[in-house]
Amino acid sequence: MTFQKINTSLVLIIFFAVQYTASTQNNTNIHFVIEETSFDRLCQSKKILTINGRFPGPTIYARAGETLALDIENKGKDNVTMFCCRGTGSRHVKFDQVEWLVEAGSKVRKNITISDDDEGTLWWHALDIWQRATVHGAFIVHPKPGTNQALPFSMPHDHVDIPIILGEWWKKDVKEIFLEYVDSGGDINSDAFTINGQPGDFYPCSNNGTFRIEVDIGKKYLLRVVNAAMSKTLYFGIARHNLTVIAMDGSPITEPFTTDYIELTIQHSIDCIFEANQQPNYYYMVDVMNISEVYDTNKITTAIIEYQGSYIPSLPPLLPLLPNFSPNYDKSSSRDYLYVIMTFVILGLFFCTTCAVWYRQTNRAHRSAMVTPM
Repeated sequence: MTFQKINTSLVLIIFFAVQYTASTQNNTNIHFVIEETSFDRLCQSKKILTINGRFPGPTIYARAGETLALDIENKGKDNVTMFCCRGTGSRHVKFDQVEWLVEAGSKVRKNITISDDDEGTLWWHALDIWQRATVHGAFIVHPKPGTNQALPFSMPHDHVDIPIILGEWWKKDVKEIFLEYVDSGGDINSDAFTINGQPGDFYPCSNNGTFRIEVDIGKKYLLRVVNAAMSKTLYFGIARHNLTVIAMDGSPITEPFTTDYIELTIQHSIDCIFEANQQPNYYYMVDVMNISEVYDTNKITTAIIEYQGSYIPSLPPLLPLLPNFSPNYDKSSSRDYLYVIMTFVILGLFFCTTCAVWYRQTNRAHRSAMVTPM
């Protein structure tokens, strides 16, 4: 596999500048346009429903206690019901601000008031399941200025927020797929999972678009990870880097913990810190559905952590060793190993039983010799 070294610093500047255009301040309007946009994925082109022509959609940034004015214009063919910013605790926005209908060809303004004590990562999306497949994005809430922030724990003020949206891609028309799903009652299986809209290096025609993050050694980064997949629990990890979980579904947790990987159930979000504390190299982020399956690079969705500096990177980048998910893992060899262990156990039991029988027979003969008259 050949990787083309590009100016990733410029890419990151552009990426975060685009994200910032969706940022909000008090009484600042956010403008969303629902429209069909053509995308090239997996060696073919197709149109999908998007917000502002982006997949995933723009990240909204807000502060606790803030009221946002969201203008939505629907240039699509179908009505779209939008759903926004309500976590599992149901405290992030008022009930009458959670969902609203935007009819085809119309415009709607919605004011969204964030609770004073909110902080963390939520997400917005279309309510209909086939539209939600491509119409979604992160909603990041920062603390009020001057307040004692609970999130992120021990993070420097100059840390970088990085939204990570775990989604899916279908080669066929998404609406047709979900109509077939309703008729058949079968499962909803996509052709690839995505990280920020990209399947990654191991999928055909995807290498050039693989999502990358350039990092400085010693610096901490806050990943805002959202599972936007339709019906799948997903597992996420970074090669040779731990993740410190500090919040879930827009709420800080009382006891942060460090782990090799995180598990995200359907429509949930996790805030986690990773520190760029490894040898400068390229490292894969990995998004998989089942970490217990045999290692199969044809089913792995990847992004790349790229350290700044002069060095010769590993090609391909290093993969994380998730449980039962390494190049050396093989179910057949595991079974063989189990058979060997069981064989030794059986032989050991046979040897012990034989020794016990021999001992009893020898001891009985010895006692008989002692009581025999001379």
